Amino acid sequence: AAFSKRVIQPVIRGVSLRVNRMLPSSISERLELALVQAGMKVKPGQFIMVIGIFVGVVPALATLYAASAGADFKMLIGTFGVMTALGLYGPRIIIGGRIKRRQKEIWRSLPDAFDLITASVEAGLGIDAAFTRVIEKVTGPFAEELTRTMREIQMGRSRRDAFLDMADRTGVDELRQLINAIVQAEAMGISIGGVIRVQTGVIRTKRRQKAEEQAFKAPIKMVFPLVFFIFPAIMIVIGGPAIIQMMQL
Repeated sequence: AAFSKRVIQPVIRGVSLRVNRMLPSSISERLELALVQAGMKVKPGQFIMVIGIFVGVVPALATLYAASAGADFKMLIGTFGVMTALGLYGPRIIIGGRIKRRQKEIWRSLPDAFDLITASVEAGLGIDAAFTRVIEKVTGPFAEELTRTMREIQMGRSRRDAFLDMADRTGVDELRQLINAIVQAEAMGISIGGVIRVQTGVIRTKRRQKAEEQAFKAPIKMVFPLVFFIFPAIMIVIGGPAIIQMMQL
């Protein structure tokens, strides 16, 4: 542990800082946003280092192992190519999956959380106190992002900038619409509780429509398992004894 703190961790930090400086600003910003939306507390330089290890080291080790096992030249080339492709596209697939899963969790928690905000605002609480109450009652990625946002507001950042930054960090369109509605309502002096209630109703409607769409797709998705797995088993159970009897004649 002491060797790791004194040697390994400083080397990793130094290399990641150099990689960050070498990356173009546009690529670094997009990669950093993707990592934040995925909920990964990793810097772009560190992530590039991981990709470099998977692309450079893992294919070489896999190829050496295949060579030691007696594989021919074509197998070695195929092993190197497959492992390199996995190293290039594997991290991208992992990040994409984490982003979609995290956004889905946030999207599902929005209606209940904003119902609580609406009730708190209509009961006489301020918008900051209402969001703080949500943090106490709700768990998950949305509560984490909201905690960070409220901490930034307490440190002096404007509510508008903090909320818009939260929308960028999550990447959820419905949350962005809610935040824009809250910011506009606050600027124009409109009742925030009524605006949130309307936007929450829209989110619930979209969620119900998406559930109905998934229900309509279910029969189509069931066709392939029925044809390739269930029907053959049924035919074997029903026709198997008859075939055996015919063969014994």
